[in-house]
Amino acid sequence: MASTTRDIRRRIRSVRNTQQITKAMKMVAAAKLRKAQSRLMAIRPYEETLTRQLGLVVSRLVGDESPLLVERGGERVALVVIAADKGLCGAFTHNVLRRADAFLAEHAGREVSLTAIGKNGARYFVKSGREPAVAYTDMSEGVTLAQAAAVMRKLVAAYLDGQIHEVHLLYSYFNNVISQQVRTERLLPFEVPAVEDLADAGVREEYIMEPSPEEVCDYLLGESLNVRLFRALLESASSEHGARMTSMDNATNNADELISDLTLQFNRARQSAITTEISEIVGGAEALSKGR
Repeated sequence: MASTTRDIRRRIRSVRNTQQITKAMKMVAAAKLRKAQSRLMAIRPYEETLTRQLGLVVSRLVGDESPLLVERGGERVALVVIAADKGLCGAFTHNVLRRADAFLAEHAGREVSLTAIGKNGARYFVKSGREPAVAYTDMSEGVTLAQAAAVMRKLVAAYLDGQIHEVHLLYSYFNNVISQQVRTERLLPFEVPAVEDLADAGVREEYIMEPSPEEVCDYLLGESLNVRLFRALLESASSEHGARMTSMDNATNNADELISDLTLQFNRARQSAITTEISEIVGGAEALSKGR
Protein backbone atom coordinates (compact mmCIF):
# COMPACT_ATOMS: atom_id res chain seq x y z
CA MET A 1 0.00 0.00 0.00
CA ALA A 2 2.81 2.39 0.88
CA SER A 3 4.29 1.77 -2.53
CA THR A 4 0.95 2.53 -4.26
CA THR A 5 0.38 5.88 -2.50
CA ARG A 6 4.02 6.80 -3.02
CA ASP A 7 3.71 6.11 -6.76
CA ILE A 8 0.54 8.22 -6.97
CA ARG A 9 2.23 11.08 -5.10
CA ARG A 10 5.13 10.88 -7.53
CA ARG A 11 2.77 11.03 -10.52
CA ILE A 12 0.91 14.01 -9.08
CA ARG A 13 4.20 15.85 -8.53
CA SER A 14 5.32 15.03 -12.06
CA VAL A 15 2.05 16.27 -13.61
CA ARG A 16 2.23 19.50 -11.58
CA ASN A 17 5.76 20.15 -12.81
CA THR A 18 4.62 19.57 -16.40
CA GLN A 19 1.67 21.90 -15.81
CA GLN A 20 4.01 24.69 -14.71
CA ILE A 21 5.92 24.27 -17.98
CA THR A 22 2.76 24.39 -20.12
CA LYS A 23 1.57 27.51 -18.26
CA ALA A 24 4.90 29.23 -18.92
CA MET A 25 4.83 28.22 -22.59
CA LYS A 26 1.30 29.59 -22.91
CA MET A 27 2.41 32.94 -21.48
CA VAL A 28 5.41 33.09 -23.81
CA ALA A 29 3.24 32.22 -26.82
CA ALA A 30 0.72 34.90 -25.81
CA ALA A 31 3.46 37.56 -25.64
CA LYS A 32 4.86 36.54 -29.04
CA LEU A 33 1.36 36.46 -30.51
CA ARG A 34 0.64 40.04 -29.44
CA LYS A 35 3.84 41.22 -31.11
CA ALA A 36 3.28 39.26 -34.34
CA GLN A 37 -0.39 40.23 -34.49
CA SER A 38 0.35 43.94 -34.14
CA ARG A 39 2.76 43.72 -37.11
CA LEU A 40 0.22 41.73 -39.11
CA MET A 41 -2.60 44.21 -38.50
CA ALA A 42 -0.30 47.00 -39.70
CA ILE A 43 0.72 45.28 -42.95
CA ARG A 44 -2.72 44.07 -44.09
CA PRO A 45 -4.16 47.51 -45.01
CA TYR A 46 -0.86 48.50 -46.65
CA GLU A 47 -0.97 45.43 -48.90
CA GLU A 48 -4.61 46.06 -49.82
CA THR A 49 -3.89 49.69 -50.76
CA LEU A 50 -0.78 48.71 -52.70
CA THR A 51 -2.68 46.09 -54.71
CA ARG A 52 -5.47 48.55 -55.42
CA GLN A 53 -3.06 51.19 -56.69
CA LEU A 54 -1.29 48.59 -58.83
CA GLY A 55 -4.61 47.68 -60.43
CA LEU A 56 -5.24 51.31 -61.33
CA VAL A 57 -1.77 51.70 -62.83
CA VAL A 58 -2.06 48.48 -64.87
CA SER A 59 -5.40 49.62 -66.25
CA ARG A 60 -3.66 52.66 -67.77
CA LEU A 61 -0.72 50.88 -69.35
CA VAL A 62 -0.25 51.32 -73.08
CA GLY A 63 1.64 48.59 -74.91
CA ASP A 64 3.19 45.44 -73.52
CA GLU A 65 2.41 44.38 -69.99
CA SER A 66 5.04 43.41 -67.47
CA PRO A 67 6.18 39.77 -67.92
CA LEU A 68 5.13 39.18 -64.33
CA LEU A 69 1.51 39.75 -65.37
CA VAL A 70 1.44 37.58 -68.49
CA GLU A 71 -0.01 34.07 -68.42
CA ARG A 72 2.63 31.76 -69.84
CA GLY A 73 1.30 28.25 -69.41
CA GLY A 74 3.71 25.42 -68.83
CA GLU A 75 4.33 22.39 -66.65
CA ARG A 76 6.90 23.75 -64.17
CA VAL A 77 5.35 25.02 -60.95
CA ALA A 78 6.96 26.35 -57.77
CA LEU A 79 5.18 25.89 -54.44
CA VAL A 80 6.26 27.96 -51.42
CA VAL A 81 5.18 26.21 -48.21
CA ILE A 82 5.31 28.18 -44.94
CA ALA A 83 5.31 25.89 -41.89
CA ALA A 84 6.58 26.12 -38.31
CA ASP A 85 10.15 25.99 -37.05
CA LYS A 86 9.12 24.46 -33.71
CA GLY A 87 6.57 21.95 -32.43
CA LEU A 88 4.01 21.88 -29.61
CA CYS A 89 1.53 23.91 -31.67
CA GLY A 90 -1.26 21.36 -32.09
CA ALA A 91 -2.30 20.50 -35.63
CA PHE A 92 -0.86 23.70 -37.13
CA THR A 93 2.00 22.10 -39.08
CA HIS A 94 -0.02 18.98 -39.88
CA ASN A 95 -2.77 21.03 -41.53
CA VAL A 96 -0.28 22.97 -43.67
CA LEU A 97 1.58 19.85 -44.80
CA ARG A 98 -1.64 17.98 -45.50
CA ARG A 99 -2.71 20.80 -47.83
CA ALA A 100 0.74 20.69 -49.45
CA ASP A 101 0.30 16.97 -50.11
CA ALA A 102 -3.11 17.68 -51.63
CA PHE A 103 -1.60 20.36 -53.90
CA LEU A 104 1.11 17.95 -55.06
CA ALA A 105 -1.52 15.29 -55.75
CA GLU A 106 -3.60 17.76 -57.79
CA HIS A 107 -0.53 18.71 -59.86
CA ALA A 108 0.85 15.17 -60.17
CA GLY A 109 1.22 15.58 -63.94
CA ARG A 110 3.35 18.70 -63.60
CA GLU A 111 6.89 19.34 -62.42
CA VAL A 112 6.58 20.92 -58.95
CA SER A 113 9.60 22.39 -57.17
CA LEU A 114 9.25 23.03 -53.45
CA THR A 115 10.46 26.01 -51.46
CA ALA A 116 10.12 25.19 -47.76
CA ILE A 117 10.07 27.92 -45.13
CA GLY A 118 10.28 26.42 -41.64
CA LYS A 119 12.23 23.49 -40.21
CA ASN A 120 9.24 21.20 -39.81
CA GLY A 121 8.18 21.58 -43.43
CA ALA A 122 11.71 21.05 -44.78
CA ARG A 123 12.21 17.98 -42.57
CA TYR A 124 8.87 16.49 -43.63
CA PHE A 125 9.56 16.84 -47.36
CA VAL A 126 13.03 15.33 -47.02
CA LYS A 127 11.66 12.33 -45.11
CA SER A 128 8.89 11.83 -47.67
CA GLY A 129 11.41 11.74 -50.52
CA ARG A 130 10.54 15.18 -51.97
CA GLU A 131 13.53 17.26 -51.01
CA PRO A 132 12.88 21.00 -51.40
CA ALA A 133 14.79 22.93 -54.04
CA VAL A 134 15.35 25.65 -51.41
CA ALA A 135 14.77 25.60 -47.64
CA TYR A 136 14.69 28.54 -45.22
CA THR A 137 14.67 28.18 -41.43
CA ASP A 138 14.41 30.45 -38.40
CA MET A 139 12.21 32.99 -40.19
CA SER A 140 9.16 32.75 -37.94
CA GLU A 141 10.76 34.80 -35.15
CA GLY A 142 11.01 38.48 -36.04
CA VAL A 143 10.87 38.03 -39.81
CA THR A 144 11.63 41.20 -41.79
CA LEU A 145 10.56 42.58 -45.15
CA ALA A 146 14.16 42.29 -46.32
CA GLN A 147 14.12 38.53 -45.69
CA ALA A 148 10.86 38.15 -47.61
CA ALA A 149 12.27 40.25 -50.47
CA ALA A 150 15.36 38.03 -50.66
CA VAL A 151 13.19 34.93 -51.05
CA MET A 152 10.98 36.68 -53.60
CA ARG A 153 13.94 37.84 -55.72
CA LYS A 154 15.02 34.24 -56.32
CA LEU A 155 11.50 33.20 -57.31
CA VAL A 156 11.06 36.17 -59.68
CA ALA A 157 14.46 35.52 -61.29
CA ALA A 158 13.56 31.85 -61.88
CA TYR A 159 10.19 32.92 -63.31
CA LEU A 160 11.69 35.48 -65.69
CA ASP A 161 14.34 32.97 -66.82
CA GLY A 162 11.62 30.47 -67.71
CA GLN A 163 12.74 27.92 -65.12
CA ILE A 164 9.23 27.99 -63.62
CA HIS A 165 5.91 29.00 -65.14
CA GLU A 166 3.82 29.54 -62.00
CA VAL A 167 4.50 30.31 -58.34
CA HIS A 168 2.01 29.37 -55.64
CA LEU A 169 2.08 30.23 -51.95
CA LEU A 170 0.69 27.96 -49.20
CA TYR A 171 0.38 29.31 -45.65
CA SER A 172 -1.93 29.51 -42.64
CA TYR A 173 -4.17 32.61 -42.57
CA PHE A 174 -4.72 34.05 -39.07
CA ASN A 175 -8.38 34.61 -38.20
CA ASN A 176 -8.06 34.66 -34.42
CA VAL A 177 -6.35 32.78 -31.60
CA ILE A 178 -8.46 29.65 -32.00
CA SER A 179 -9.08 29.80 -35.75
CA GLN A 180 -6.48 29.54 -38.53
CA GLN A 181 -7.23 28.74 -42.17
CA VAL A 182 -4.76 27.15 -44.59
CA ARG A 183 -4.77 29.03 -47.90
CA THR A 184 -3.18 28.61 -51.31
CA GLU A 185 -2.60 31.73 -53.43
CA ARG A 186 -0.94 32.27 -56.79
CA LEU A 187 1.96 34.70 -56.67
CA LEU A 188 3.05 34.56 -60.31
CA PRO A 189 1.80 35.47 -62.78
CA PHE A 190 0.49 38.26 -60.58
CA GLU A 191 -3.27 38.80 -60.57
CA VAL A 192 -4.46 42.39 -60.21
CA PRO A 193 -8.07 43.39 -59.46
CA ALA A 194 -10.25 44.44 -62.37
CA VAL A 195 -10.87 48.17 -62.91
CA GLU A 196 -14.58 47.84 -62.12
CA ASP A 197 -13.63 46.48 -58.69
CA LEU A 198 -11.64 49.62 -57.91
CA ALA A 199 -14.43 52.20 -57.99
CA ASP A 200 -13.94 52.89 -54.27
CA ALA A 201 -10.19 53.45 -54.62
CA GLY A 202 -10.55 57.21 -54.22
CA VAL A 203 -8.15 58.02 -57.08
CA ARG A 204 -9.01 60.40 -59.92
CA GLU A 205 -9.65 58.92 -63.33
CA GLU A 206 -7.04 61.16 -64.95
CA TYR A 207 -3.63 61.67 -63.37
CA ILE A 208 0.01 61.89 -64.41
CA MET A 209 2.53 59.17 -63.54
CA GLU A 210 6.25 59.82 -63.42
CA PRO A 211 8.74 58.72 -64.60
CA SER A 212 6.38 56.51 -66.70
CA PRO A 213 3.43 54.16 -66.14
CA GLU A 214 5.62 51.16 -67.03
CA GLU A 215 8.30 52.05 -64.48
CA VAL A 216 5.69 52.78 -61.80
CA CYS A 217 4.05 49.45 -62.59
CA ASP A 218 7.34 47.55 -62.30
CA TYR A 219 8.09 49.15 -58.95
CA LEU A 220 4.62 48.47 -57.56
CA LEU A 221 4.73 44.89 -58.82
CA GLY A 222 8.00 44.18 -57.04
CA GLU A 223 6.80 45.86 -53.87
CA SER A 224 3.46 44.02 -53.98
CA LEU A 225 5.13 40.63 -54.32
CA ASN A 226 7.53 41.34 -51.45
CA VAL A 227 4.74 42.61 -49.20
CA ARG A 228 2.45 39.70 -50.06
CA LEU A 229 5.07 37.15 -49.04
CA PHE A 230 5.97 39.18 -45.96
CA ARG A 231 2.32 39.34 -44.94
CA ALA A 232 1.97 35.56 -45.43
CA LEU A 233 4.99 35.01 -43.17
CA LEU A 234 3.39 37.20 -40.49
CA GLU A 235 0.08 35.36 -40.94
CA SER A 236 1.87 32.06 -40.43
CA ALA A 237 3.80 33.31 -37.39
CA SER A 238 0.62 34.63 -35.76
CA SER A 239 -1.20 31.39 -36.53
CA GLU A 240 1.66 29.35 -35.08
CA HIS A 241 1.73 31.34 -31.83
CA GLY A 242 -2.05 31.23 -31.57
CA ALA A 243 -2.09 27.47 -32.13
CA ARG A 244 0.68 26.96 -29.56
CA MET A 245 -1.14 29.16 -27.04
CA THR A 246 -4.34 27.13 -27.49
CA SER A 247 -2.44 23.84 -27.33
CA MET A 248 -0.65 24.77 -24.12
CA ASP A 249 -3.91 26.00 -22.59
CA ASN A 250 -5.53 22.64 -23.38
CA ALA A 251 -2.52 20.82 -21.94
CA THR A 252 -2.76 22.88 -18.73
CA ASN A 253 -6.48 22.09 -18.39
CA ASN A 254 -5.83 18.41 -19.05
CA ALA A 255 -3.18 18.45 -16.32
CA ASP A 256 -5.77 19.88 -13.91
CA GLU A 257 -8.13 17.03 -14.71
CA LEU A 258 -5.38 14.43 -14.36
CA ILE A 259 -4.31 15.85 -10.99
CA SER A 260 -7.92 15.68 -9.79
CA ASP A 261 -8.20 12.04 -10.91
CA LEU A 262 -4.90 11.11 -9.29
CA THR A 263 -5.83 12.92 -6.07
CA LEU A 264 -9.09 10.95 -5.97
CA GLN A 265 -7.17 7.71 -6.51
CA PHE A 266 -4.76 8.65 -3.75
CA ASN A 267 -7.58 9.42 -1.29
CA ARG A 268 -9.33 6.16 -2.10
CA ALA A 269 -6.14 4.18 -1.71
CA ARG A 270 -5.36 5.87 1.60
CA GLN A 271 -8.95 5.34 2.83
CA SER A 272 -8.74 1.68 1.85
CA ALA A 273 -5.45 1.29 3.72
CA ILE A 274 -6.85 2.95 6.84
CA THR A 275 -9.94 0.74 6.72
CA THR A 276 -7.76 -2.35 6.35
CA GLU A 277 -5.56 -1.32 9.27
CA ILE A 278 -8.57 -0.65 11.50
CA SER A 279 -10.04 -4.03 10.58
CA GLU A 280 -6.76 -5.73 11.45
CA ILE A 281 -6.56 -3.90 14.79
CA VAL A 282 -10.17 -4.79 15.66
CA GLY A 283 -9.64 -8.38 14.60
CA GLY A 284 -6.48 -8.64 16.70
CA ALA A 285 -8.20 -7.13 19.73
CA GLU A 286 -11.09 -9.61 19.43
CA ALA A 287 -8.65 -12.52 19.16
CA LEU A 288 -6.83 -11.37 22.30
CA SER A 289 -10.08 -10.99 24.24
CA LYS A 290 -11.20 -14.49 23.26
CA GLY A 291 -7.85 -15.93 24.25
CA ARG A 292 -8.26 -14.63 27.74
